[in-house]
Amino acid sequence: MPEIAYVNGEFLPLEQAMIHVEDRGFQFADSAYEVMRTYDGKLFSAEEHLARLFRSLSALELEHRFTAKELICIAEEAVRRAGFAEAMVYLQVTRGVARRHRGVPARCAPTIVMTVRELHHPPPSQWENGLSCITVPDSRWGRCDIKTVALLANVLAYQAAQKAGVNDAIFIGVDGTVTEATAGNIFIVVSGELRTPPKSPRLLSGITRDKLLEAARVAGIPCAERTVTKMELLAADEVFVTSTTNEVSPVTVVDGHKIGTGKPGPFAKRVYKQFLQIFVRP
Repeated sequence: MPEIAYVNGEFLPLEQAMIHVEDRGFQFADSAYEVMRTYDGKLFSAEEHLARLFRSLSALELEHRFTAKELICIAEEAVRRAGFAEAMVYLQVTRGVARRHRGVPARCAPTIVMTVRELHHPPPSQWENGLSCITVPDSRWGRCDIKTVALLANVLAYQAAQKAGVNDAIFIGVDGTVTEATAGNIFIVVSGELRTPPKSPRLLSGITRDKLLEAARVAGIPCAERTVTKMELLAADEVFVTSTTNEVSPVTVVDGHKIGTGKPGPFAKRVYKQFLQIFVRP
C-alpha cells in the first residue's frame, strides 16, 4: 500500500512530493502543523485537531481561505487512497513561497502539505517495562502552545535521550517545574491523584491529554491541573506520557531513578481503558 502525499491540491506518491526552495516553512519554520490518527480506518478527533491548527494559524497571523471541513475531506481522501489498516496523518500549513526576507509578505498563498503513513502499534514492552527518560533544561521559545514546526530544541533533547540510551526526554523549566516530553504531555500519580501541568504558553496541550483527563474523571479518579516540580516527578507513584499516536506510555525510570515500583502502574492502565471505552470504541 502506498504512502500518500498531498501538496496544494494534488495527491501523489510520497517520494514524489516537493515544495519550493523558498517556501517560508522551509526557510523560517513559518508554519503550523497537526498530527492526526485513525481508529478502525476513521479519523479520530479531527475537529479538535483542526480547531487547534486554526488557533496556531491565528497566532502566527497566517492568512488563509480554507475551512476545517475542506481539510478533513482532503485527509479522509488521502487515508482512503493509502488504504492502511491504521494511519498517521501529518498536516502542515506554511505561509507559502516568497523571496527570502524576515518580513511577512503582503500577499502570499499558503502551502498545504499532507502525508499519510501506516501507523504501527507500540511494542508490547511499552506496557510490560515502561519507558526510560532523562530530564533536560527547557530551552524552547516562549510560545510552546503554538504548534509550529520549529522543533529543533525537541530534536536535540530527543537526541540527548538517544545518546543516553533511554527512550525520551522531559523538559524542566528554569523554575524547576515540568513542562512536557519531546512529543507528549506528562501525567503523574501522587497518593491516588492524577496530576498534569496546567495549560499555558509553556507547553502544547494535547488532544489526548484533554480526553484522558475526562476519562479519568469518569472513572472516578481525582484529577488536578497544577504545577509539577521535578522533585514531584521523581517521587511520583506513577508517570506516563500521552500523545495522539502513542496514546498512553508509562514511564518507569527518570534520570536513572525508579518511578514507583519500577513497573507500569494501575492508574495508567485504568485511564487508558476508560479512554478507549469512551472515545474510541464505545
